[in-house]
Amino acid sequence: MPNQFDVVLQLTSGHLPDADRAVRLQEFSRELGWRPTDRLDLPALRRIASAQLLVEHGLENSAVVSFLQSPKQYSTLSSEERHSILSASYNNLVDWQVAIDGSAVNFVYVRTKVPTQVERREFSRESYENLRSEIFEQVVGRRPSPNIPALDDALIKTISLWKRSLNAELGNVVTNAHLARLFNALVFVRALEDQRRRLNPNGEDLLLQRWRGESAPANVRTLLSGVLHDSVGTNVPEFLFREADLEAFDRLDRDTVQSLLLDFYENRFAPYRYDFAVISKHALSRIYEQYVSLLRQDETVQLSLIPQWPSEYTDKSQGAVYTPQFIARFFARFLREQIPPYQFKRLRTIDPACGSGIFLRTLLEFQCDPTTDALPPDLVEAAFLNTAGLDRDANAVAATQLSLSLLYLVLTNRLPTSLSVFQKDFFDPGPVPPQADGQFDAVLVNPPFVSLDVQDVETRTRLAEFLGSHGGGRLDLYLAFLKHSVERLRPGGFGLFVLPHSFLLSKSAHGIRDWILEQCWIHCLADLSAIRVFEDTNTYVILLIVQRKSENLASPRATIVKCQDQVGHALQDAIEGKRVEGKFYSIHDVEQSAFESDGWLVLAPTETAINRRLSSLPFLDEFLRVPQGVITGADDVFVLDNRAVPEDEPSLFIPLLRDREMQPYTVPNREMQPYTVPRRTSQSVFFPYFEGTKITEKMLRSDFRKTWEYLLSHRKRLEDRKALARYRRAWWEPMWPREPNTLLRAKIVVPHLVIMPRFALDARGR
Repeated sequence: MPNQFDVVLQLTSGHLPDADRAVRLQEFSRELGWRPTDRLDLPALRRIASAQLLVEHGLENSAVVSFLQSPKQYSTLSSEERHSILSASYNNLVDWQVAIDGSAVNFVYVRTKVPTQVERREFSRESYENLRSEIFEQVVGRRPSPNIPALDDALIKTISLWKRSLNAELGNVVTNAHLARLFNALVFVRALEDQRRRLNPNGEDLLLQRWRGESAPANVRTLLSGVLHDSVGTNVPEFLFREADLEAFDRLDRDTVQSLLLDFYENRFAPYRYDFAVISKHALSRIYEQYVSLLRQDETVQLSLIPQWPSEYTDKSQGAVYTPQFIARFFARFLREQIPPYQFKRLRTIDPACGSGIFLRTLLEFQCDPTTDALPPDLVEAAFLNTAGLDRDANAVAATQLSLSLLYLVLTNRLPTSLSVFQKDFFDPGPVPPQADGQFDAVLVNPPFVSLDVQDVETRTRLAEFLGSHGGGRLDLYLAFLKHSVERLRPGGFGLFVLPHSFLLSKSAHGIRDWILEQCWIHCLADLSAIRVFEDTNTYVILLIVQRKSENLASPRATIVKCQDQVGHALQDAIEGKRVEGKFYSIHDVEQSAFESDGWLVLAPTETAINRRLSSLPFLDEFLRVPQGVITGADDVFVLDNRAVPEDEPSLFIPLLRDREMQPYTVPNREMQPYTVPRRTSQSVFFPYFEGTKITEKMLRSDFRKTWEYLLSHRKRLEDRKALARYRRAWWEPMWPREPNTLLRAKIVVPHLVIMPRFALDARGR
């Protein structure tokens, strides 16, 4: 085994042939704990860094490792040279650069206006421990506060600005589809341009050069078309670019077009120039959020001589959110660990709600691993042909096609002639393209979460019909995707799903849970409900991995991950087979029989033991009725301080015992009197019963006039309650006041949510 000091010296020498450089990078990574995910072959940087490697530590912390060309040292690099190597990190959506010279390793944080060298550690032939990945993990904990946006956020801000600006300039006539095609074309042409610049570092910015030239194209459409065809040299597939799609932008002012082009070269929010040849799929996934956000003109009565910019909003009925990269990498890595290498590279895979294509692209990156030396063209071709994607949104299909095409370009240095990505509505009964039909080795999907409240009537009907006897109650659209995906798996195939946490316990999902247990084994269930997975939504999620049952396979134990923090470390440990119970996450195995209960509880091992003990005890409702207290639906109106209660005699307001007024349970005293509720409470609640009978509006008007006047003064607030029509309540009624014979009787009371026991006795039913 070579000394790692010698390996570093060889890598920084700049004299190694490509094959030897690859071997040395593998030796460096393997022995020092780094996980390489890509080799960044950037000839333009060879005079500064002789080799660059994109690595990850866990599923969340990544860095670009640069071996500086000897005798250069990071401390002596010019500002321009530093900027050149650090931009490789920024454009790969990585916050860290690990710059290694002949005697020291420099840990640099790139997301500050002036890049921050967090630490410099020396190493030598006798002591090279400071090169180990564990040191990087320690340094990451001291990351500075970023003051420039990450690449994806910068692009999102740029696209958001231009979507609204172009819409306003063209008189609000361009559609979301027009805008998506324009941005797709810009990203595509810029990626080709930057890919070519790798071989010719001094190449011109073709789009800007031609737009400013003497024989400049008439509009942005012909500009993009001309540069694209000159760059490719062959016919460009129509699924990637159609000149006619951009006719809507022919009227753009020339200065507007120039400003637009500049914003796709120079990052207006950060000091790094864009390199679209290396921009990651995660950035493209985030950008897709801007493609699907719609534009609307806000109503105003104010006159304006300048066209108003529209605002953006998301159509929640589509359920479209981007998938974080760490989830896509977890799914891809799981498949790689479970399936023999030969079969893994030839998997038949589909994502039936592909969005921006992050699952498909990430899996293809693992199948066509760019860190390996031998990557036959036929293997790349087969992997792409075996990968299918469907989505109902044409913008999503275009985003996926763009992402996969850019990966294909990087791997083969040419464009694909076709891709198996199609626009197809899940509920459309029409024929499915052959490439997306039949059974698959793996189905990966983050299905749309669309609750009953935002479904249209047609979707509700189709959803109920599709789920049949397996559905019931308030059905969410994701359940149909889940069932359909499992049906597409061949025996032994894997389904990998991002699902809402409610799937584990909700009654509406009970039928599908039982059906999945009949059809599949559970391989992994990761509860990420304590983690904010989707940045702009409050949905709590789980990751579910199942395998279609096969007679040739034995029933596996299921891995349970319960995560409170450090989700990347937790998922990485799960893949590596580690079993942990710690402060931030726990990982343990259970038998398939653990999922046979009504709900699938995800508990840590200690909690599982407690739950097993509690489950052996009788339930409280075997001895007592356990109803909930009053739910008004408008506490700010129906609940009043005692001194503010309308002065009717008799009164329809009764004493309200709030959670905080319920005192902890105490042992009975010598007189055997248990702790009782307070003699007086500070508030009262409107209770629409008199002498045990529910009052009518007529009685309320005539017999309780001051109460009626008070309610009338808040009529609009009460009428705005969305649940009134659904539950057929009058506008003046509390939603669930409970019957007097349930509420006003001797009872034990306890807060609805408690950490410690807080029982009290209302012996007289006050």
